[in-house]
Amino acid sequence: MMNKYITQGLTDLGYGLKNLVPRAIGYSLRPRWLWFGVTDRCNSRCIHCDIWRKEPVGNELTPEEIEEALSDPLFRDVRCILNAGGEPTLRDDFNEILLAEHKALPNANLTLSTNGLLPDRAMSAVEFAIQHNINLGVGLSLDAVGEGHDLIRGVKGNFEKIDGLSHKLIVLSKKYGNERVSSIFGFTLSNYTLPYLDDVKTYAKSLGIELLVQWYSQSSFYDNIGKDLASNNGSMVKAVESLPYPILRELWLKWLAGKPIKFHCFAMDTFCALQCNGDIVPCLSLWDTKAGNVRESSPTELWHSPRAVGVRGIVRNCQGCLNAWGTRWSFETSFYPYILYFLKHPRMLIGGKNAKKAVRD
Repeated sequence: MMNKYITQGLTDLGYGLKNLVPRAIGYSLRPRWLWFGVTDRCNSRCIHCDIWRKEPVGNELTPEEIEEALSDPLFRDVRCILNAGGEPTLRDDFNEILLAEHKALPNANLTLSTNGLLPDRAMSAVEFAIQHNINLGVGLSLDAVGEGHDLIRGVKGNFEKIDGLSHKLIVLSKKYGNERVSSIFGFTLSNYTLPYLDDVKTYAKSLGIELLVQWYSQSSFYDNIGKDLASNNGSMVKAVESLPYPILRELWLKWLAGKPIKFHCFAMDTFCALQCNGDIVPCLSLWDTKAGNVRESSPTELWHSPRAVGVRGIVRNCQGCLNAWGTRWSFETSFYPYILYFLKHPRMLIGGKNAKKAVRD
């Protein structure tokens, strides 16, 4: 019998080929993933990110506006909404936002990305999701263990709150199942965090929580352009080589070596970013490249407008980035990067576990 992971891989390959053809002739696809900046307010003071220094745009979408926008036919295939910021739990109506998303897209998986500084609000959101039969994943920012995390994140006591929140989420996950309540640690790899990577790996493993290592990025979204905090040195290369997700790992190593990292990006095709004021942009790297606003036109009209077509042209000319969700969603859309990886590393096809990891990562 054919390995079930290879079978799934062939299915994904069919989906990828189906996407490449319309993309090649200039036909836009519908989003399957959505990054939503719930708010641009932030209570962290991270040394690698200056979002907290920026003046908030204000005029945030209300839960009612969010439900109306996501109910548009354009988003009917969305299977994942990543709620980020800023810090989403700063919004007093975040629970209502989750409910609005679920009403509009009941089959989509929802995720909360949080710095953990408001653990009671985060737990309130999780408990609210359980009560309303909403599957909710929680991504917890973790850049070190103990005082190192507080130093990097700029707020004393942050790690203690993350630790307490993690243990509460573990209890709920065991009670209701990992599909209903799940958690993951998000570690941003930079010169600042590099010394703490092994400790964070050990801590995450001790709790049984998955660790996602993300590359340090610069963009106007973070307001950190010019802060080069990812040096090409032996320690950084060794750290990257130790990471589990092979395709993204290869991109990181190419970037460190000064090699091109351009790939077929599907921003503004199978995924996009929705800003808190209703602006649609391709991604965090092209944060100022606006395709339109959902308050000014329906998402479907916006998606097919000449302005959106122009934005897709900008995406096609992009030389590539190392954004974790943007790269993964692009790879999953086209699937051909996995084929190239298998051709270069045929042993990955031997054994279900490795094949599954290659397809997933």
